[in-house]
Amino acid sequence: MSNNLSNIHTCGLPQIILFLLAIVFGTGCSICSKTMMNLRGTNGTFDEETGEPVMEAFQKPLFQTFGMFVGMLFGLVMHWFVLAFEVPFPGYDFGNNGEEDVGKDGGGGGDVEVPTERTGLVKGKDGEGATTTAGVDGGSKNNNEIPTWMYFFLAIPAIFDLAATALCMMGLQYLDASIYQMLRGSGIIFVALMKTHVLKEHLNKFHWVGVFWNVVSIVIVGSAAILATGMKTGSEVDDDGAMGGSNADVTSSQTFLGVALMIAGAFVQSMQFVFEEHVMKMDVPASPLLLIGMEGFWGTFLGIFVMYPIAYYMPGDDHGSYEDPFNTWAMIVN
Repeated sequence: MSNNLSNIHTCGLPQIILFLLAIVFGTGCSICSKTMMNLRGTNGTFDEETGEPVMEAFQKPLFQTFGMFVGMLFGLVMHWFVLAFEVPFPGYDFGNNGEEDVGKDGGGGGDVEVPTERTGLVKGKDGEGATTTAGVDGGSKNNNEIPTWMYFFLAIPAIFDLAATALCMMGLQYLDASIYQMLRGSGIIFVALMKTHVLKEHLNKFHWVGVFWNVVSIVIVGSAAILATGMKTGSEVDDDGAMGGSNADVTSSQTFLGVALMIAGAFVQSMQFVFEEHVMKMDVPASPLLLIGMEGFWGTFLGIFVMYPIAYYMPGDDHGSYEDPFNTWAMIVN
């Protein structure tokens, strides 16, 4: 019997490399997001007196959220590629492990299917339904079949991701990229609490020691960001008025708002992480690529039909809207 979760708690060189790569790419993503918010451009309009293009900051947090989901759609392409060519990839089982031990005699001879994490929902409570093991008719094993309801079920983590990313991007407007990146670590605190009280998993004492120091670091970083805001001078703003990576014109109250938005985003994202972990351990677990791709699909769908309409009709500083998608597109093409 194969078990995709047998080594889930091991931490070898591959896991360490993946962890370090996640930190590197996550930091790079934060820097790129902040850099994008500091860019200035024109939407094609001109000043009536000078005839010069009207320049404005490209502070579009919801556009960056939407762009993230569009990028996640590539996970579906990779998912279908892995299935089509049976590429070895974590989370996929093409029947290469233990297949020879199941059903060689067409289901007779006293062989009994050993219950796994998958059998509950795949076969149903009455034992009827799809078969995921080889043998009855000599057919091939397919442990990668996903029921239709799962594709809709994955809209739930997409909603969490949409809310969390939008909150974090809103907070990034008022914070330096370095502060933003460190405050994202507050998600560890919420994940630890939810794993204990929601998933009912036991955490060791050294885990809680790490959580404690994480709390200490979040308090120090958040307080330092708020207290340091008033000490910044106008000399940090360049000739064009762009804040080259810092927030010289942000007030202490705005910095506090940014910290609050970041922590709120980390809390929502922790709910997403816990939910995703639960999904990947369900009777019919969703593979990581399918999880990412379907979150991208539902996030893109909700972004177009829910997030952007609300942002467009909500009053704000972006030409009368909280964020005007038409102005965003005009700035991109110009």
